[in-house]
Amino acid sequence: MLLEWAAGAMLISGSVVCASSAVMRDRGRLPRVLFAAALACSAAAVLLDSATGALSLAGCVLATAGAALLVLDLHSGVTRLSWLDAAMGASSMAALALALGAPPAAATAAGGAAGTIALARWRPAMPVLAALAGLALLGAGEEAAPAAAVLLAGAAWLEAKRHEPGPEFSPVVLTAILAFATTALTLQTVGQFAEVHDAAVLLTIVTVLTGMARAGLTVIERLRESRHQALTDDLTGLGNRRHLLQRLDAAIASCGEGGGELALLLVDLDGFKELNDTLGHHAGDQVLRQIGPRLSSLLREEDTLARLGGDEFAVVLVPGDETTASAAGLRLRAALERSFEVGGIRVHIDASVGIATFPEHSRDALGLLQRADVAMYEAKRMRTGHEVYLPGRDRHSRERLALVGELHGALEAGELVLHYQPKAEIRTGAVRSVEALVRWQHPERGLLGPGHFLPLVEQSGLTRALTAFVLDRALAEIGDQRRAGFDLAVAVNLGPADLLDLGLPTEIERSLAVHRFAPEHLQLEVSEDVVMADVERTVEVLKGLRRIGVTTALDDFGAGHSSLVHLRELHIDELKVDRSFVMRLVHDERDAAIVHSIVDLGRRLGMTVVAEGVEDEEAWTMLAGWGCDEVQGHLLGRPMTVGELGPWLRQLARRPHTRSDPPLWAAVRP
Repeated sequence: MLLEWAAGAMLISGSVVCASSAVMRDRGRLPRVLFAAALACSAAAVLLDSATGALSLAGCVLATAGAALLVLDLHSGVTRLSWLDAAMGASSMAALALALGAPPAAATAAGGAAGTIALARWRPAMPVLAALAGLALLGAGEEAAPAAAVLLAGAAWLEAKRHEPGPEFSPVVLTAILAFATTALTLQTVGQFAEVHDAAVLLTIVTVLTGMARAGLTVIERLRESRHQALTDDLTGLGNRRHLLQRLDAAIASCGEGGGELALLLVDLDGFKELNDTLGHHAGDQVLRQIGPRLSSLLREEDTLARLGGDEFAVVLVPGDETTASAAGLRLRAALERSFEVGGIRVHIDASVGIATFPEHSRDALGLLQRADVAMYEAKRMRTGHEVYLPGRDRHSRERLALVGELHGALEAGELVLHYQPKAEIRTGAVRSVEALVRWQHPERGLLGPGHFLPLVEQSGLTRALTAFVLDRALAEIGDQRRAGFDLAVAVNLGPADLLDLGLPTEIERSLAVHRFAPEHLQLEVSEDVVMADVERTVEVLKGLRRIGVTTALDDFGAGHSSLVHLRELHIDELKVDRSFVMRLVHDERDAAIVHSIVDLGRRLGMTVVAEGVEDEEAWTMLAGWGCDEVQGHLLGRPMTVGELGPWLRQLARRPHTRSDPPLWAAVRP
């Protein structure tokens, strides 16, 4: 009698401890309450000496429920498959225990323990293990029940981090499922020849049915997962090309029935291949992963965003017309212009957007894609940011495809040639520098200007190869002119990939040595947009160029995105005012004010200021009055071959000129 009172007191104490834990917690109270109730039932069974075992059974049921809820509290990702595994484990182990003659409480404990472990995906947390040990002791009988108080109280008070879900399929999971099914089928077979508890037979049926449901659900989920993988881009998590075409086909069908419109936007990142080549593919992958969330936040729920592959993305706007698509294109480009964090450095990416609409431009998905692609490459070629498809540009698109394939051969075959545009000192008229401009002497299409193929060079990843060619050819040809008696310097333009290459100064120093060309007679020009691709890395490369004695110029100033902070940090030697302002300064007071301000700014920063696009003598005179240092434009001379440059310079040298007589350039320009 004394032992029974002691056991009861121990169980009641454990119940109080579990209840206290429930009261003192903000979350996870219900499992502790159930543990307290389970211990209270067991205490009542011991003290009342219940012969039916109903109180012991109730205690095991409550403890099992508490353990299951504890799994839900501590384990994330409990899925439908986990619940089916738990049902299989509980029913098969309970059936086995009943078949072996165990009392209902013990069978409940055995089934509850197996089911709870399966629910935790065979990775139970420490509090769950303690609870299951306590459950096993409750099911073992009144003699072992008092020890359960310690374990359940420990489970109530133990702290544990939330567990990540285990795999739905693993050797352990597969072995357990097979063991549960084998146990159930074995008991059913034995039941054909020997008497088995009716409840055990029913539980084996539950096991088999649950196993069938588990197999069916597994097949369904695997098919759904396969479909998801087939429609999803692995890197970004966005829809892929197949997903886009499906959504586009469905949207076209819907708009066709209702007479609506939709727009397809094709977004291509500019200079992305150079980023990959310079910083590595892992850096490019980091940028691509950041693009999806950034663009998705700008779209409506009914719109579709997908990655087509590489650096191409597509957006379907439903409904969408040309106006809304153009506005969306501006928003998308603005979002991409914000810098990306990659490996501790900030990288800037620009994009070109092509737009095609249904039903105006095409009535099928592939047609819309092709036309949006044409518009996108027009945006690249004209550097406008975004373009809407125009039927007349399809011819240029086909030419572009052909030219892409011919570019590599053109470099090797020497089809690319240099033309040189002179720069003159505005006050003396002396020409002491020329800018090297590349042209393509195509065997069939004739002389192609840079607008026809430079965007393709960037797209094909040939920027570094082209720069190396231009630099080598310019140093050789202008070196010959210098040896012929002309005191000339030459300027060469750099692309985005060049300024991302920290080894560029070393390469240029090597080329200068090969051609015996003094570094102070070479100038390297960078545009604002190129600088903004990665300001920090550009600063390092420009420092290296200054160390070897090469001068630098910021081209197209005023038309890009750089700030005055960048202008201060870059330590540029020369500032070139963009031609879009210079060409209209005579007729537009605002352009005149902008140019005047830039000239004044450059001089105050100690830079040489060059005005591009000077085409009339009045502009020349105004620039001279503002203190501009040099001019470049058609008034002075159009770009010319090296064969034309020598005679032009000799003709210029023979003509007298004065500071007040800019019109005489018309007499010598080619």
